[in-house]
Amino acid sequence: MESKEERSRRQVANTNKYEIRFLGSFKDGMVWNNTNEPYIDLKERIFHIVGGTKSSEHLVPVGGTMWDRFSVPKKLMKVIRLVRE
Repeated sequence: MESKEERSRRQVANTNKYEIRFLGSFKDGMVWNNTNEPYIDLKERIFHIVGGTKSSEHLVPVGGTMWDRFSVPKKLMKVIRLVRE
């Protein structure tokens, strides 16, 4: 029997991967609150898009689970291309 984490990772892996360029404040990555501890390294640029709202997209890094999901305003990101393996 697979755990919730394994199931979530498998569900995310079944979605398409996209190369994304971040703009504005997201360009340099994200940190926890006002610390210098990195939260997500955005230099990788390959993410799964797992939903979103009218004004934002929910992204998951490659190999991540739904718990690793974060939101980016659509106006601060640009989808470059669909990544095929």
